[in-house]
Amino acid sequence: MKTLNIELEGMNCGGCVNKILSHFENGNGISETKVSLEGQKVTIVGNDDVSNMRVRNDLIELGFSVKSIKKA
Repeated sequence: MKTLNIELEGMNCGGCVNKILSHFENGNGISETKVSLEGQKVTIVGNDDVSNMRVRNDLIELGFSVKSIKKA
């Protein structure tokens, strides 16, 4: 399992939080997603084969800017 800590820009309401949570809740190999609206952060826990690039691209497609992705 690996944990990704992601900093975003463009997340400004509960709808944004729900959009991210619903997108990743059935995500291939992703077991947990936490979103902090105030901190503009997303934490994703998943299998080791979850691609940082896939997560980044998914967030961009959802309309957010990804500032950084760090493996915990």
